[in-house]
Amino acid sequence: MSKKKGASGGLMPGGNFLKLVPLDYIFAALCTGFCFSSFITLLTTNATYTDINFVASVNLPLVIITTVIIFAVCVATAFFTKCKKIIPAALLIGAVLFGSALAYKGSYLGEESAKNIFMNIGIGFIMFFIIVWIGKGDKLNINDIKLPKNSEWITAGVLLLLFTILVSVASIARYNAYMASNFDFGIFTQMFENMRTTGLADTTVERNVLMSHFGVHFSPFYYVLLPFYAICPRPETLLVIQAAFVALGIIPVVLICKQLKLTKSVTVACSLIYIFFPTLANGCLYDFHENKFLTVLIMWALYFIVSKKWIGTLVFCALVLTVKEDAAIYVMAIALYILAYRKEYILGGGILIGAVIYFAIATVIVGNLGDGVMTTRLSNYMLEGEDGFSAVVKTIVSDFGYFVSQIFTSDKIMFMVWMLLPVAFAPFFSEKKSLLLLLIPMLVVDLMSNWQYQYDVKFQYTYGVAGLIVFMTILVISQAKPELRNKILLFSLSMSIIMSFSLFFPRSAYYNSCAEKNTQVAEQYNSLIAEIPTDVEITADGMYIPHMYQFKKLYQYPNYYSESKKTDYLLVSQSAVSQNSSNLATFMGDDYQLVKQSGPMCLYKLKTAK
Repeated sequence: MSKKKGASGGLMPGGNFLKLVPLDYIFAALCTGFCFSSFITLLTTNATYTDINFVASVNLPLVIITTVIIFAVCVATAFFTKCKKIIPAALLIGAVLFGSALAYKGSYLGEESAKNIFMNIGIGFIMFFIIVWIGKGDKLNINDIKLPKNSEWITAGVLLLLFTILVSVASIARYNAYMASNFDFGIFTQMFENMRTTGLADTTVERNVLMSHFGVHFSPFYYVLLPFYAICPRPETLLVIQAAFVALGIIPVVLICKQLKLTKSVTVACSLIYIFFPTLANGCLYDFHENKFLTVLIMWALYFIVSKKWIGTLVFCALVLTVKEDAAIYVMAIALYILAYRKEYILGGGILIGAVIYFAIATVIVGNLGDGVMTTRLSNYMLEGEDGFSAVVKTIVSDFGYFVSQIFTSDKIMFMVWMLLPVAFAPFFSEKKSLLLLLIPMLVVDLMSNWQYQYDVKFQYTYGVAGLIVFMTILVISQAKPELRNKILLFSLSMSIIMSFSLFFPRSAYYNSCAEKNTQVAEQYNSLIAEIPTDVEITADGMYIPHMYQFKKLYQYPNYYSESKKTDYLLVSQSAVSQNSSNLATFMGDDYQLVKQSGPMCLYKLKTAK
C-alpha cells in the first residue's frame, strides 16, 4: 500500500518536494536569483547599463553562479522550513532592489532626472506581473504579517527622522554649492529675515522694488513658521523646517489608518507609501515654497474629517487656506468630498462657502498689494484682450474639445503617471466615484495651466495633490476586497520606492557631489559677501542673492520686470563680465570699477557713489 501511495507522489521525495514547492514557486525562485544577481552586478559595475558596451564589463559566469546559488538557497529554505511564502517574499525584495537600481542608474542626473518616466513605466509593467502572481491566493499577504505593539509609531518616527535628515542634507548642499537662485529661494531668505526684524513680509528682490510678498502670493501661514526661523535665523533653517513639515505628514497618515481599522502591517505599508511618494522628497530639492506645507495640513484636515471631529476639520481647513490664495481650490475639493462622499451637508456647505469667500478676499488683497492673482498661467484659455477666470470658463463651455486638448498633452500625461503610478492608480478603484472629486485640484492647479512648472514634479505644485492622492489610496485600500487590497499595497509600496530612486536619490547625490566639489569656490564667495556692509545698495547675480539675505537694499541683475537700476555696488561673476552675459557690459559701461575679486566673484562700485 505504501508503495502505491508513494507512486502517486504523496510520500516519495519528488512528490513531496513538488507539493511543498510547486513549479511556479520554483520558477519564481529562479527569477529571484536573477534579480539579486543583476542587482549585485549593477552595484559593482561602473559602466552605464543603457549602453550596449555594458555587456563587456559583466562577468557572465559569476552572474549565472550567483543566480543558481540564490535560487538553490530560496528553494531549499522553502522546502526544509515548509514555508513556501519565503519565495514570493524574496522575489518581491529582489525585484524592488533590482528595480530601484535600474531606476537610479538609468536616471538622468541633476535637473533632468524628472524626465525619466519611461524607464519607470517599464519597471512598473514588470512589477505588475510579479504582484499579480504574488497577490493571487495567499502567497504573500501584508495584512497577515503580525507586528509588535507600537511598531507603526516606531516605524513612523524612524521614517520621519530619515526623511528630514536626507532631504535637509541634500537641499542644504544645493544651497551651499550656490545652485539655489533668487527665484525662488532668495525671495524667501530675505523675506524671513525682514519678518524677523520688522514683522513685515517685505522683499526687494521679487519685483526689484520694496514690496510685500503678499502682493504676489497671500501666504499668512509664513508667520506660523517665523518662530522656528527665529531660533536659528539662517537660510538653512528654512530648508530643515520644510523637510520636517513634509515628513510630519506621516503622523496623520498613521492616525487615518488606525481610524479606518487597518492592521499594523497595513499601516506601516501606508506610511512607507507616503514617505516614499516620489514627488514629496524630490520637490524639496527646489528651494523653499509655501506649497510644500499643504501636504501635512491637508492630511490633518482629512484625518479630522474621517474621525468626525468637526472643530479640528475647520481649524485645519482654515490653516490650508492661509498657505496661499489658490489653496482655496484644495479646500473646495475637500468640501465637495464631504458633501458628495460623506453626505455631511452642513459641514461641507459651510466649508465650501468659506473657501469661496476667502479666495475672493485673498484675491483683493493680492491685487491691492501687488500684481493680482496670476491668471496669466491660464492664458491658454483666454482670447486676445481677455483676462480673468470668466474668460477661462467661457472657453471651456464654448469649446470643450480645446479644453481636453490642453489637458492631455504628452508632458501632462507623463506628469499624471508620475503622480498616480506610485499608488497603482488606486483612486480610480473606489466604488464610490465621488471620491474622485479630490482630484479636482490636480486638474485645475496642474493640468489646466500652460505654465510648465505646474506639471513638472521637480517643483512645488505637487504637494497638495500628493496629500489628496495618498489619502484616496488609503481609503481605497481600507474598502477593497482582501485580494485587491493586497495587490494595491504591494504594487504601491514597490513602485513608490522604485520611483523615488529615479527622482530624489539621483538628484540628492548630484547636489551633495556638487557641494563637495565646489567647497573652495563657495568659501571664496562667502568670504567676499561677508566683507560687504549689509546697508549698501547693491545689485547682484541671482545665484548670489540667497546668501545675501541680510541686505535690505538688494536687487537682482538682470531685472526681469523693468530696466535694471544702477546701484552703488554690483556683484557678478567674472564669466558674466567676460562673456558679456545679458548685456552686462553694456549695462556697466564706464560707470563701474572693480574693487574686490574673490575667485570668480567680482564686486564693482559705482564711480559716482560715496
